[in-house]
Amino acid sequence: MKKNASVILLLFVFQFTVSVLFAQDEFELVESVPVETIFEQSTLPRAHDVWLKMINDAKKSIDIETFYFANAKDEPLEEIMTAIKNAGDRGVRVTIIVDSSFYANSDKSVDELEGVNNLTVFKIPMGNIAGGVMHAKYFIVDDENVFVGSQNMDWRALKHIHEMGVRIKNKKIAETFKEVFNLDIAHIGRVFSLEINGGLINSANPVSISNTEFGNVILYPAFSPPKITPMNIDHEEDELLKIIGNAKERLFIEMYSYSPKAKNEKKYYDAIDNALREAAGRGVDIRIIFSDWAIREGATDFIKSLSTVSNIQIKLSTIPQYSEGYIPYARVDHSKFFIADNNISWISTSNWEWSYFNNSRNATIIADNEKVNSELSKVFMRSWDSNITNSVDVNKIYEPVKRN
Repeated sequence: MKKNASVILLLFVFQFTVSVLFAQDEFELVESVPVETIFEQSTLPRAHDVWLKMINDAKKSIDIETFYFANAKDEPLEEIMTAIKNAGDRGVRVTIIVDSSFYANSDKSVDELEGVNNLTVFKIPMGNIAGGVMHAKYFIVDDENVFVGSQNMDWRALKHIHEMGVRIKNKKIAETFKEVFNLDIAHIGRVFSLEINGGLINSANPVSISNTEFGNVILYPAFSPPKITPMNIDHEEDELLKIIGNAKERLFIEMYSYSPKAKNEKKYYDAIDNALREAAGRGVDIRIIFSDWAIREGATDFIKSLSTVSNIQIKLSTIPQYSEGYIPYARVDHSKFFIADNNISWISTSNWEWSYFNNSRNATIIADNEKVNSELSKVFMRSWDSNITNSVDVNKIYEPVKRN
């Protein structure tokens, strides 16, 4: 009898331990890599695999806020969209927000999801609301599992573009993202409770995730634009300038585009430019990779000027075209991340331009952890040391790169 009681007790302890393990918070960096490039050397989890597992594991809800959907037959997003349809069919409530202006003028793949059981698609007129676009790219599963990153819901973002994101399983982080999601739904004219929760996560109240391969990760989100971001949630521009201002040793930045020329403004937007110059002036080692798509009128001269500052080195990345032929709007580094010193990491949906911080919906995750910083440093240096990046030449006349 005692033996049976011991067995029962052991089984109970085992089941309890397993349930606790499955309930634990999680954190992982998630990368998209263009095929046939050095980026494939990375061992970080791939966005396609992470997205598919998150969606297939959904039990109650999937809330997606993304710039747009762009699907193509027999390409990786097709499997993701099928998974979303299957989730709706098995009773998961799926709510999707896309930008109305991009939908009106570009790809309408999101229409493939119309009529799916338990699935609703909203188109947010962010231009009317804040003057920009709904540029964020994140989704929330079961109010506890969040993905945010530079990846659009675009088949090219999963196969032909370099992107960086992060998955976080944490109910408080999810609750903070859900607050923003619900606010944007309300802006479309739907009724939601918008009571501000004092427990939302911010720089003064970060979360700590301790059971990941990275050890103890302290993190919090930030959003743009301020005019439609709930109280008690940090603003991206404020946090960005704070991190740059506090940097002591290094800033390694991988950014899709950059321009101090403010949209619809007569004066220049020099907040980031000045912050970088000041950091360089106090001896911070600043290295920046901009995509070659950053080359355009109103930006190139500023990039050249910044590259002449002592302690600032800038390279432009050019990803080789696909062996099977040219692909429009692809083969580019679309990442928006940087690391400060040896512990702070920034993974975002925002480009470094005035309108992204002041007119458009965007989202960022800020993490304090040496190993996260180290992993992102490896991603950065893989490009920096490769033949796909070249130092900016102030005497060269750069021509805009073909995109379409």
